[in-house]
Amino acid sequence: MNSPDRRILISELCNTLENYMSKGQIEGVYQAYIVAATAHDGQYRQSGEAYVFHPISVAMILAELKLDYYCIVAAILHDCIEDTSVTYEQIKRDFGDEIAHIVEGVSKLTGLEFHSNTDKQAQNFRKLFLAMSDDMRVMIIKLADRLHNMRTLGSMRRDKQLRIAKETVEIHAPIARRLGLNSIRVELDNLCFAIIYPFRNKVLVNQIKKQCGNRKKIISHIQTEIKNRLDQKGMPNADINGRKKQPCSIYRKMKIKHLKFSQVLDMYALRVIVADVAQCYQALGIIHNLYKPLPGKFKDYVALPKLNGYQSLHTVLFGPNKIFIEVQICSSDMHFISEYGIAAHWHYKSNSNHKSELANNWLGSLLDIQQNSGTSIEFLEETKADLFPSKVFVFTPEGDIIQLPYKSTVLDFAYMVHTSIGNHTLKAKVDQVNTPISTELKSGQTIEVITDDRATPRSSWLQIAITVKARSSIKAYLKNESAAELIQLGEYLLTNALDYQNIDTDGIDEAQWLACLKALNCDSKEDMYMKIGLSEILVSVALNKLQGDNAKYAAQKISIHKTQGKAISFAHCCHPIPGDKVTGVLTTSKGMVIHRVICANLVHAKNKNAQWLNIDWQADKDEEFKAMIAVDVANQRGTLASIASVISKMNINIEHLEIQEKDNFIKSLNMVISVANITQLNEVFVQLKTLEFVRDVSRV
Repeated sequence: MNSPDRRILISELCNTLENYMSKGQIEGVYQAYIVAATAHDGQYRQSGEAYVFHPISVAMILAELKLDYYCIVAAILHDCIEDTSVTYEQIKRDFGDEIAHIVEGVSKLTGLEFHSNTDKQAQNFRKLFLAMSDDMRVMIIKLADRLHNMRTLGSMRRDKQLRIAKETVEIHAPIARRLGLNSIRVELDNLCFAIIYPFRNKVLVNQIKKQCGNRKKIISHIQTEIKNRLDQKGMPNADINGRKKQPCSIYRKMKIKHLKFSQVLDMYALRVIVADVAQCYQALGIIHNLYKPLPGKFKDYVALPKLNGYQSLHTVLFGPNKIFIEVQICSSDMHFISEYGIAAHWHYKSNSNHKSELANNWLGSLLDIQQNSGTSIEFLEETKADLFPSKVFVFTPEGDIIQLPYKSTVLDFAYMVHTSIGNHTLKAKVDQVNTPISTELKSGQTIEVITDDRATPRSSWLQIAITVKARSSIKAYLKNESAAELIQLGEYLLTNALDYQNIDTDGIDEAQWLACLKALNCDSKEDMYMKIGLSEILVSVALNKLQGDNAKYAAQKISIHKTQGKAISFAHCCHPIPGDKVTGVLTTSKGMVIHRVICANLVHAKNKNAQWLNIDWQADKDEEFKAMIAVDVANQRGTLASIASVISKMNINIEHLEIQEKDNFIKSLNMVISVANITQLNEVFVQLKTLEFVRDVSRV
């Protein structure tokens, strides 16, 4: 690996490429350098260095991963379209479609900044993953680009260094980990750690150097002993190499497990590389016979691989002089994947397609999130959650292993098996015991999901599911189910606004509708109605587009007569009923939510710039609505029965009841009742106040 602050020359890059590329391909790389050097002539980085050294350094990072010709050339040209006069057509003409396509993909991501407001950050993050889904090499180049930028942060102000480092820890390093790009991930983590915690990094580097220096002879002795024992047992070709643990990983372990530096046992790791899977387990037995293993420290990532494809057997040995050493045992193929990750698919030695599966499953889940996420912020949060490795391994009744994130539930398991099973989950058996679908799972459990065609997703399931696949599937189902109601609500709101303006909908010709739909970027009237119902399009904007550019109308008040069958709901915070002064707030998930004008949550919604409309509400006679009241009564026997009797005689249902002790003499009955309107509620107040033990009746 090259020194972070050293300038890389094109001759050094070509020398590295000679190890695995043909002479013709290297000449193509040099030609790309000529184009980039000419295009970037006169451009300099903040450090004062000529700009062209940056794309050469990015290409060198990828050359050390032995990536293919197309990726190396694209890395050299990756800033040309964005920052110079070189065009996509020129690159396509000189270097071909594939390279031009990759360069264009990286160019679309150039300048993405994640430090602005949350929504802009989320939108840029969404662009990043959409580009990655088109060609994974776009992301690999982007990660190499970020790595070189991290290596050269020294010329920037401290505040910029911190911002970029924190962004890298949150976004880029987890992506590199998920894609198995170990060398890039490790260096990103350590560079970020050194910038964010410079003093802690300095202390840990000195301690690691001191400890490993003192134990160098013993570690070398252990390495030799293991090599000799494997030779004796018929594995003379086993390769053993060692490495020190990095400051960042040691700090993370100390922080998570609340350890002192002296309590971190496995400061040094040996990697044993053998021929195949069988020899992995054979070598494990041989090594455990040589040195005693530490109980509880064995991990089998061969049988249960990590999501990024990593496979290895991990064990911690109790060596001489009370030294603990971690040993990782893997086959040569496993070692190859652990070193190169998803980059193995474009590696010069790769001649198969199966390695691309390391990322395809994840990309598939990302595309599901992209399609089903209501907002970019939602996409950002759910994807971040999906970047971290699984912690729970459970089994189907057939014995298949399912990997799930920590704290996953039975419902998450059902969706992981198949979306249709998740959508019709009724209950489940965990280790043959009937279990609710909200139960958190533990490794080693066997789960049997019981389905029913009549069982369908409910909004409450979103409180149970934690995996991206489950949550996106539930949201997609709920969105499809509520589509008809949202369309009806949008049409109702627009028609009502037109009536308020005394505009006859029959008088709007087809040309006006088409112009309106085009201006609002809608495929059809139904699409527009749904977007109005979801508050993605303001009613006033749609109305103005229908009337032409000169129209200036802001929808302020609408009339509502019937709420059933339209995506209209009533706020539980204030329980509005007909006769109240109310306001409707259009949301991106529930359609319209009606609040009383005195509701504190309505003020909060208005302050957040939500779209709201004053409502003239005349409900149908057969509709009933919930109202919450508080009845303060003397603390004596029979009060609850008397109140229930009065309410029952008025043909009113009590939906919910809570009793609160105020003091030794007074208690408060908080109840939700169903009434038709404010008039009927006032009658309830009058009848309750006739009871001699009732001290006060009020609306909550």
